[in-house]
Parts: sequence; structure tokens; C-alpha cells
Amino acid sequence: MTFGKAIISGFRGAFTYRGRARRPEYWWFFLFVFAGAFLVGLLEMALLGPGSTIMVAAFQLAIFLPFLAVGWRRLQDTGRPGWFLLVPVAIVVISTVVSGSLTRSMMQRFVDDGGPAGMGGMMGDGLSASIVILAGVAQMLAGLVIIWWMTRPSQRGPNAYGPEPRVR
Repeated sequence: MTFGKAIISGFRGAFTYRGRARRPEYWWFFLFVFAGAFLVGLLEMALLGPGSTIMVAAFQLAIFLPFLAVGWRRLQDTGRPGWFLLVPVAIVVISTVVSGSLTRSMMQRFVDDGGPAGMGGMMGDGLSASIVILAGVAQMLAGLVIIWWMTRPSQRGPNAYGPEPRVR
């Protein structure tokens, strides 16, 4: 599959979570998303100045469903359920909520204790910091597992998600 065909296939299958997507389709579309966000970011910085993120956010919103769908189908091509793609997303959401709450409570305690002079009371926050670190490690490991799965060869022949795509 060529770069152009992968982009067309990605957008045509934006709402298709059935079937399978081969490695070239996924990785060419991944390159399109990465390069597109980079170029839109450069354009935005040139037009609107540093610090603006509206154009990049609009681009990412526009390609979110097609990218999710092609990733979903790619996992199914390797014989894994597509919803496994949502595990890192769930970890990010949970760890963001947890770390945000812990950071807020640590900062409030810092302010209540009178700043740097009263930092002795913050020693109990070692558990909070450990939870934030563990959440970060879980995010990284889940992301690495997904990348590993995306690089695996297609499952030969038909699987539970459909026939093997005929592109060879």
C-alpha cells in the first residue's frame, strides 16, 4: 500500500471498526498524522505566533476517529481485540485525574504549611509522589505494548475479525 492509498483508506474507514488493516496501512497513516501535526504546528506558529494551539487541536480532532479506526483494525489484524487500543487511553485519563488531585493536595499542604520553611509536613506526601510515578510508568508500558503489537505481522488466514486482506 502506498502513502496516498493509506491516507484515502484511513479516511474512508473512519467509522469502520470491523475488519483488518495491514501494517503498511497503519504506519503510512501514522506518518501522515505525525507529519501533518508537525506541519500544521509550524504553519500555526508562523501565522499566529508561539503558544497558539488552535490549528493543531483542530487537525488532531479531524483525524482522531480515522486514526482510532485504523489502529483498531490493525490490532484486529494481529488477532487482538481493537478495544485493547483504549487501555493506554484509560490509563492516561485515570492517572491524569489521580495525579491532578494529588498535585493539588500537595500544593495546598505546601501553602498551608507556610512555604519552604514548613516543608516538614510534606514528608507524608511520598506516597502521593509514588502513585504519580507509578501512573507514569504504567502509561509508558501500556504505550510500548501497543507499539509492539502494531509492529507484529498480520495473522495469516482468516481470524475472528475477518478474512486476511489480499494486499501482498
